Amino acid sequence: MTTPTVRADGAVRPNAADPDLSEALIPTPCTENHASFLAWLPDGSLGCAWFGGSTEGRPDIYIYFSRLPAGADNWTPPVRVSRDDTRSEQNPVLAALPNGELWALYTSQEYGSQDTAIVVQQRSTDLGATWSEPETLFDTVGTFIRQGVVQLDDKHWLLPVFHCHQLPGRQWHGDADTSAVAITENGGASWSEVEVPDSTGAVHLCIVALDNGELAGFFRSRWADAVYRSASSDEGRTWTVPTALDVPNNNSSIQVTNAGDGVLLMVANPVSAPAESAVGDASLERSDKDKVVAPGEAAPLERHAVWGQPRLPLSLFSSRDAGLTWTRVLDLENESTLGPERDLPRKRSGAEMSYPTVVVDETGDAHISYSYYRDAIKYVRVPRAKFA
Repeated sequence: MTTPTVRADGAVRPNAADPDLSEALIPTPCTENHASFLAWLPDGSLGCAWFGGSTEGRPDIYIYFSRLPAGADNWTPPVRVSRDDTRSEQNPVLAALPNGELWALYTSQEYGSQDTAIVVQQRSTDLGATWSEPETLFDTVGTFIRQGVVQLDDKHWLLPVFHCHQLPGRQWHGDADTSAVAITENGGASWSEVEVPDSTGAVHLCIVALDNGELAGFFRSRWADAVYRSASSDEGRTWTVPTALDVPNNNSSIQVTNAGDGVLLMVANPVSAPAESAVGDASLERSDKDKVVAPGEAAPLERHAVWGQPRLPLSLFSSRDAGLTWTRVLDLENESTLGPERDLPRKRSGAEMSYPTVVVDETGDAHISYSYYRDAIKYVRVPRAKFA
């Protein structure tokens, strides 16, 4: 077990700069913690899952789970969910089902290679205290998830996925990734899949049910240019071509939720790469000895994925027009929130505040978690008065 580098005691306290906000660092036994996901559980508690271990991609990366019980001010000690010591388990998604079960879905990959990933499922009937043996949910190699299951009714559910496609003569770097939606109409007994058209580079699709009965989808961009949007008017069976919004994106995850009364919320890093950064070929010298080179001869790329953009600030946005335009409400983290002793906890992650997840409670307050330097998962509660 690795040693965390911050004191994550799970206690919920007022934010020092803005006491209207409350926050906590969720307990963790790990050095690196990333890709958290929040979900409401049947008893009213708030569940959080994330992946942790030494370094992303290594086989000591597992899925962890903690709860904030209803009315409590401390997150529970973490439970380790996954157990494969040979593969890296990442990007957990929680789904509380109508039958009372809690699902944890996540990716399982060979070291460092997203294009080897499959999607795995575990179940809990005791609010995450114990978990079933892992089962393969999707066995198509290169399938990744990040965003939640949308339950349209008791049996008809949508799960966004994206496919990490190999290119001949190259290692995977995300240059050809595309999005799709897995659909079940029998409560998960079987799944089909529909592609999002012309979605190359648009990944991490987050589907939101709108007040008018339609669906909107929001994407991270491999080109590090902007958040993209798509829509469906037939319960997710077909989607429009993703189009760029006037919200920057740094090729890092975002999340959107419906906060009610016509308000959508989004948490994202409003940062983009310089214009035209993705245009042209990508150097074949970006090699990793642990990644496989696909067979064949490499063809020139018209554009390539852009990595390494800053993951600060991390901001909360709101929209009142179904996510077509957005207003920046507040920064959860920015340069002013960084203590001098925390500027560069590790060279690898730097001042990284990323991979947010957001849910809304019955009073309308927003609950957010995100990777805090990757040293811990930070939880923040934002009262509705801040964004309504």
